[in-house]
Parts: sequence; structure tokens; C-alpha cells
Amino acid sequence: MCREQLPVWQAFYEKHKAENFELVAVAMDAAGPDKPRQFYDQHRVTFTRAVDQSDALWETLDFQVVPNGIFLDEQGIVRYAKFGGFEARDPEDVAAIEKLLASPVAASPASSPRAAARVPPGPARQWFQRGVEALQKGDKVAAAQYWRRALRVDPNNLVIRKQIWALEHPEQFYPKINPDWQRQQLAEERKKQGR
Repeated sequence: MCREQLPVWQAFYEKHKAENFELVAVAMDAAGPDKPRQFYDQHRVTFTRAVDQSDALWETLDFQVVPNGIFLDEQGIVRYAKFGGFEARDPEDVAAIEKLLASPVAASPASSPRAAARVPPGPARQWFQRGVEALQKGDKVAAAQYWRRALRVDPNNLVIRKQIWALEHPEQFYPKINPDWQRQQLAEERKKQGR
């Protein structure tokens, strides 16, 4: 869930909170909970929120982009998953969730490569985790170096790329995310890589 969408998701939550439903926003930010908290507070979010500082969701669900939308039923079965581009302003995404709220049992389970069986983290994830540990110790230089190694292993992974960007260009992420800068940065980096 993108920070810009928080007010829209808050409205969705208000509309459906009386139903058997809970909305949970998980920010993936290796820097920790302080920066995402300011966005939740700014938009007066009342639904459940968390920060995944070690990117455990990435390991569990095996995605390379954000924002994602995942709907779990009461038994913890993934009934809907959209990885990348999940939008509160997209009528199709909202309609899919509202359909599940109306009859979640009727929906067919979504699949995820890691949902069926635990897969050990690959080299990119291992390098990324070392970067998280370095950042937690206050060593931003080492964190960036580890994350760049992870990105060399998995060059299409936007989760890794965005953590590097947020670390090296915080002004493009805090206090407001600049998606135009991100698109331009991605195009420039891909051009340098010859892709």
C-alpha cells in the first residue's frame, strides 16, 4: 500500500469495518518504524499498521515489487493476491476485495511460490539481510554496499532498489514520496545497464 493511498484506504476501511474484515498496512522500510509512522499519523490511519524492517514478507511471498494487495480468509488462506500496482484508486482492485468481502469462501485460493512450501532465502535475500543488519548498526555505507550486491544478483527487484534509493536519496521519499523521480531513476539505471 503506497503512502499516497492511505486516505483512500482509510475511507475503504471506514466503509467496511463493521463487516468481518480487518485492513492491515505493512510498510517495508529497512530504516525502521519511525519514518512510516509519520505517514500513518499524518493521514490519521485507524486501521492496523506494521513495519516490516527485515522484509520478511518479501521472503515469505516472493515478490519483487510493491505495492501489493493480499486478502487472507479466516483460516489464513490467500484468496486474492496482486503483486505490484495494487491501488486503492483502481476500481478493479477495490471491486475484487469487495467481492471477497461479500463471499470470501466462494473465491478460489491464490497461489504464491512460497505460500505452499518454505523456500530458503536466495543470495539476494541474504545480501539484503546483511544490509538491514548494517543499517540497524548505523552503518549506511555498508548497508548500501550489501544492497547493491543483492541488486546485482536480482536486478529486477524493486524492493531492493527502493531501499537503496530511500537510503541514498531520502529527500525523494520523506516527507513525501516522489514517484516521478523513481520512474526517472529506474529508466536511467536501466539505460546504464543496457536494458
